[in-house]
Amino acid sequence: MIKSNHFFIRKNLPVRSFLHTFLAIIVVSFTKGATIASPTYDEGIDYKRIYSENKFKKTKKIEVIEFFGLFCPHCRNFSPVIQKWAEKLPADVEFKKLHVPFREISHQRLYFTLKKMGLIDQYLGKLFADIQDKRLPLKEYLSITIWVEDNGLSLADFEKEWNSNEVKNDMKEASSLMKLFKISGVPQIIVDGEFLTSPAMVGSNRRIISLLDYLIAERSQ
Repeated sequence: MIKSNHFFIRKNLPVRSFLHTFLAIIVVSFTKGATIASPTYDEGIDYKRIYSENKFKKTKKIEVIEFFGLFCPHCRNFSPVIQKWAEKLPADVEFKKLHVPFREISHQRLYFTLKKMGLIDQYLGKLFADIQDKRLPLKEYLSITIWVEDNGLSLADFEKEWNSNEVKNDMKEASSLMKLFKISGVPQIIVDGEFLTSPAMVGSNRRIISLLDYLIAERSQ
């Protein structure tokens, strides 16, 4: 039976052509699938290695730090993308979002004050919109307190955290790490004190997410 089928296929050219085409499609599909599953990244283009000793290289957890600014439209577009990714991270990976002191130091202080109050997730999107769309400068403390009251927040609680040592220390740490890792623009991301990358280097918000997974896997080895 097997021999007769083999003879039939060998003599029947349309059937042979179909089988060759079918097998070719399978091979191409498998190859494409493998390519999609295992994207390649180039050091020096998609990311660069940081050649320095720092505390992040020695901690048990893998720490991912995003440096951003409320004034930055690219940070605004990237924020929901990386936040969604951060919500699914394993227990051994920690994500931090640090505001840089570029342009307005008051923006950095406002961010860390709301973070200390446990309100930054609720108001981050609104801050982006108010600063970038409504053109609210939020530079002087008076304009910031007006924003606080307009949004129904407790001014007394806000003032307490605004003047707290914890917020001031958060600002110092963010500024110090920015200098340590030579952050020159935003958004930029540091993976475990070993790699620096950004959406601009990679080319898209979607591709940088898969790159972050790749770099985390590199540090996990």
